[in-house]
Amino acid sequence: MELRFPPSAGHVRTARLVAVAVARRAGFDAARLDELRTAVGEACARAVNRCLEDGCAEDILLGIEDAGPGLTVEVLDGAAPVTPDDPLAIALLQGLADAVEVLPGKGGPAGLIRLEWWQSGSTASPPVQPRGPVGGS
Repeated sequence: MELRFPPSAGHVRTARLVAVAVARRAGFDAARLDELRTAVGEACARAVNRCLEDGCAEDILLGIEDAGPGLTVEVLDGAAPVTPDDPLAIALLQGLADAVEVLPGKGGPAGLIRLEWWQSGSTASPPVQPRGPVGGS
């Protein structure tokens, strides 16, 4: 599932709601839904802020994949890096998701955040499957 939205803080809530609806359909429990809601909100707000700092008007792309044994969320922006990421924001994402990757995006370094949640009860991480970023970039 993909959702495109302009880099405006007003659209972050919609992105969170869509992600939670997909996770709920995938069978995630209430505690995992809360983690996902917070992490998706933070990742989307980060993308909006990067775009606002850079003057990028390109849409942000939220991609959600629920076909596996868990859920993968990717947030892609088109901003060129203006300031380094706040390490506290990345640490927050790492505390909420089972796996976090910060990858190059359309505009350059750190434009893609990939978050993964594995099904509850899983004690080991699944093998990482190399994937390209959402949107074919």
